Amino acid sequence: MSIHVEMAPQYEFLRDYIEDIPGRFNSMGVVVHKARNIIRVDVEKNIKLVIKSYQQIYLFNRFFYANLLPSKAKRAFNYAGKLINKGFQTPEPVAYIECVDNGLMKESYFICTYTDSLPLKNILDLPREESRQVLDGLASFTAHLHAQDIYHKDFSVGNILYKQDETGAYSFSLVDNNRMKFGHSSFAYRMKNMRRLDLPLPMLAFYCQQYARATGENELLTLTTMLNYRKKRMLFRYRKGQLKHFFRRFLSLPPVQHLSMEQKKAG
Repeated sequence: MSIHVEMAPQYEFLRDYIEDIPGRFNSMGVVVHKARNIIRVDVEKNIKLVIKSYQQIYLFNRFFYANLLPSKAKRAFNYAGKLINKGFQTPEPVAYIECVDNGLMKESYFICTYTDSLPLKNILDLPREESRQVLDGLASFTAHLHAQDIYHKDFSVGNILYKQDETGAYSFSLVDNNRMKFGHSSFAYRMKNMRRLDLPLPMLAFYCQQYARATGENELLTLTTMLNYRKKRMLFRYRKGQLKHFFRRFLSLPPVQHLSMEQKKAG
């Protein structure tokens, strides 16, 4: 198996630690997320690090990531650097690792610095006035992203972090950056980009209002267009869930028992 490691120059002093990750990942630090991907937090040389392992890669993608397309880890590393260069916040990229076996991507890792910012989903626990302040800041942040032709393709409450500074202002950063688009897009695409914000309708209405004011768009058109894309997404997810449920039930059916000639005669 061949292992490719690329480091950010300022973190070259961590190379020995980074190169050991494929062999030691399961015993490093603590697990903070375990689903399709696994995320661990560890400390090395007084640097708190987040290590994300992309393990469950579809067979189709194993070939393409190894030979034709950049892996999720490589994209996360490159896009994080691009966001920072454009003046936006995201955990600082440290390195990425690609493990290729027999021409197929076996696994890949993205390593970045740790941040104590909170996921946007925590806004649901805030008092109303404070949550509106966060949403106001988020609307300005989103408008600035779009003005710079930056689109996070999973712009959701889990991938947007926020933090209040000493002045009381809120700052925002993006994580899980392996799916990004950089380039000019239409009003419709901008609204579609915001459809994954799973927030209560009153919060979404206020957010869209503030976004429209920041961008000069019509407030009602902004809200209705975004909600239309959100509705389509929810309908798609529902139908996808129903289809998965059908196939699970179908696959769990007992096999058909074929009767022998003797059994048929006895019946």
